[in-house]
Amino acid sequence: MPILETQNLSYVYGENTPFRVQALKDVNISIEKGELVGVIGHTGSGKSTLMQHLDGLVKPTSGKVLLEGEDINASKAATRAARFKVGLCFQYPEYQLFESTVYRDIAFGPHNMGLSMEEVDERVRRAADYLEIRDAWMEKSPFDLSGGEKRRVAIAGVLAMEPEILILDEPTAGLDPRGRAQIASLIEKYRVSTGSTVMIVSHSMDDIAESATRVIVMDNGTVALSGTVDEVFREVQTLAQHGLDVPQITRVFLDLRARGVQVRTDIYTEKQARRELVGLLRKEGVLQ
Repeated sequence: MPILETQNLSYVYGENTPFRVQALKDVNISIEKGELVGVIGHTGSGKSTLMQHLDGLVKPTSGKVLLEGEDINASKAATRAARFKVGLCFQYPEYQLFESTVYRDIAFGPHNMGLSMEEVDERVRRAADYLEIRDAWMEKSPFDLSGGEKRRVAIAGVLAMEPEILILDEPTAGLDPRGRAQIASLIEKYRVSTGSTVMIVSHSMDDIAESATRVIVMDNGTVALSGTVDEVFREVQTLAQHGLDVPQITRVFLDLRARGVQVRTDIYTEKQARRELVGLLRKEGVLQ
């Protein structure tokens, strides 16, 4: 049984007004435990609205969200329980930091769960360890940290609730390449260590190609494509029709192939690119 799924999920903003917009239309997705699912789509495609349904923050106009087979909107108690099991981290989460110290900010969620002080402390320490947050930061104001450090603290606040499913909306947005790589690496470390399910919303095809086990493409409130990284990113023309492109490294290899260089075009990450180029150079006798 999937850990999370939607059944004919639809949502309308501004129903019965001149500003009516159907944000989601009969969306059916199924997420298995332990997956890292990338959700991509252009602005207004419905991806963020979909994520807000998955922890009960927004209730569907029609259809269902099932968490471990149970409708999360069946009752107030079911919705509350879902919000502890599904952790949602919004885009630019550092803007939501508000406590006087880093420790208190990370501890805010666990405190609201009614846990003992000892359990709260254990969860704060574990989350800080996953995000490589130093002990020296704990009594600092979060506003004294750099942008990337604030981002890690904000994500740690969600991890401290120890959700079974972690949803991150553009977790690397606005960071420099080093910061992007660090956040992506720490999220993957967390997923592998805990066996948790992770969903990442992103505009970056490169980030998704590097980390995802599966990709969902949203467009106009519907699921336009779904499959493995290879199954989705090899559909170059279909992606273009939905306002998206393949990862930059894939575009390089497509251009090389168009110029007559006999390389594979199913290359989506730098690691794959290095392996392909080294093989080509060895074949040509340039490398031994």
